[in-house]
Amino acid sequence: MQPVFDRAFAAHRDGRLDDAERDYRATLQGNPTHVDALHLLGVLRHQQGQHAEAAELVRRAVKLRPEDAALQLNLGNALKALGQIDNAIEQFRNALTLAPSFPMAHYNLGNAYASQGRHEDAADAFEKSLRLQPDDASSHNNLGNARHALGQHTEAIASFTRALQLRPGHAGALNNMGMSLNALDRADEAIPCFQKALAAEPRFVAAHFNLANTFDATGRHAEAVKSFEAALRLQPNLPPAIFGMGNALAALGRHAQALPYLERSVGLDPQFALAWLSLGNTHLALGAHAPAVRAFDQALRQRPDLASAHMNRALAWLALRDFARGLPEYEWRLQTMAEPAIQTLPRWHGEPIDRRTLLIHAEQGFGDTLQFARFVPLAAQRAARVVLEVQPALLPLLAPVAQAWRVTLIAQGTPRPAADLHCPLLSLPLALGTTYDSIPARTPYLDVPAAYGRKWRGSLGGQAKRKIGIAWTGRIQPNETRSMPLAALDPLFALDGIDWIVLQPELSADERAALDTHPRAASIHRFDKRIGDFADTAAIIERLDAVVSIDTSIAHLAGALRKPLWVMLPFAADWRWFTGDARSPWYPGATLVRQPQPGAWQEVVEAVANELRRG
Repeated sequence: MQPVFDRAFAAHRDGRLDDAERDYRATLQGNPTHVDALHLLGVLRHQQGQHAEAAELVRRAVKLRPEDAALQLNLGNALKALGQIDNAIEQFRNALTLAPSFPMAHYNLGNAYASQGRHEDAADAFEKSLRLQPDDASSHNNLGNARHALGQHTEAIASFTRALQLRPGHAGALNNMGMSLNALDRADEAIPCFQKALAAEPRFVAAHFNLANTFDATGRHAEAVKSFEAALRLQPNLPPAIFGMGNALAALGRHAQALPYLERSVGLDPQFALAWLSLGNTHLALGAHAPAVRAFDQALRQRPDLASAHMNRALAWLALRDFARGLPEYEWRLQTMAEPAIQTLPRWHGEPIDRRTLLIHAEQGFGDTLQFARFVPLAAQRAARVVLEVQPALLPLLAPVAQAWRVTLIAQGTPRPAADLHCPLLSLPLALGTTYDSIPARTPYLDVPAAYGRKWRGSLGGQAKRKIGIAWTGRIQPNETRSMPLAALDPLFALDGIDWIVLQPELSADERAALDTHPRAASIHRFDKRIGDFADTAAIIERLDAVVSIDTSIAHLAGALRKPLWVMLPFAADWRWFTGDARSPWYPGATLVRQPQPGAWQEVVEAVANELRRG
């Protein structure tokens, strides 16, 4: 039967698997104990994906020739393909007992360890393989993977570099190098690695996905969308890419397009808490508060301690005027931000403290402090002494009212006087038992300091009958909706009989240039560096007829001074503006003008312009 076996072996070597199988089987019909025929037919069936039959054939060969390391190795390969990793490891070890210098056995043993997450053992096996075959690119690549999994990212990069020296254009090593570079926060170097991997292997799904994730993590969301699209064209049901696509679209403000991806993501994995969180955030961005709450509920069923889901559920409840549920839940915000280091003080919950000192500390932006300062005198009625800590730029403005409230005012970053309890400023409504109907609405509750009033007397200039303050952007955050381009204000600047006073102290170079060359530049006035703090801004506002502002600290300041105010709001406005109403319980002098759909600033500006024409 040897000529038949030789013919089978030649066909196997040439890739003619059907011919090889026929002749191997013919050999075994004549000699059922032909070890090489059993072994190689098993190898062939393994190649064809018939791993159970392969394991049985090679196992018969092993029993007939137990001292052959190659047979032990290939039995291990078949068992590994069947998911019997422990049994496979045993066979690889048997092979190494018989042949300690068998590099392929070390290599395959490393792969088996890696599949079990035993990365230290895997690294050891690959290192032994490389001592025997130092120029094997695959061993260097897999050693790099093991080191990456162990957090040894610099060492992993060295392994991938060597693999690429040995095999330039090795797509797997390029992709893996990118992942290790990302782990070291070297995204700018990682991106070209993924791109080179894709140049070598355009249908490499993992490289498309990793490139997309890296673009997304570095704020290049539009490029991320394209890369996620490429991954999903190749593998349409890849759950991480579906989720990533939803997040990238949401980051671009394309929430309506993000929604089906995130819905699909939670459909594929209903226990994926972060997908429920993203779905809730997208509903929130679309102004769909009730569906947002349902999504946050689902996220919290999976991860009850997910602080961002608690906080965003609070925002939805508060926007719906549900203070009973929203205010306690809003306390989770403190888990999502860097809270001032005052943990040594017990928390105040609104109880009378006749003989003790309460520290109230600002915690977020200027607008938050200006809006919630109204609660400080109410808290002061329940405490012997109150210390209010605020941002330094607010100190001159708040100093007179703090004195009237008998509150000690200090700036953040300065030494704190002794206190017995503390309360974050935005927790005062909860401590005081505030409801939507009991929001303290008396305005003005801030005054312009006398010295600042004198400083700005006669300084506004202009000849028009009306002087109106304007602010169109605040401190820009990622995916910020509370900002519009300067050009969007042209319908306002085109109105006759108005001097526009720019209330933003900081303008970009492009904005300054645009204002300097604007056709209505003579009626647009700005003070730039002359505005040193919020008391300066308040003194300017005091001399205006009205203010038009986007949702920023300028709006809160004008509202607190009870200046006629138009607040230009995005479609999904912050919770404190609630839903639907054109009036605000916080600021009776304000008119709220909301986008009819996301991004529709033109309609908002036109609505304000129409009201000013009538006024």
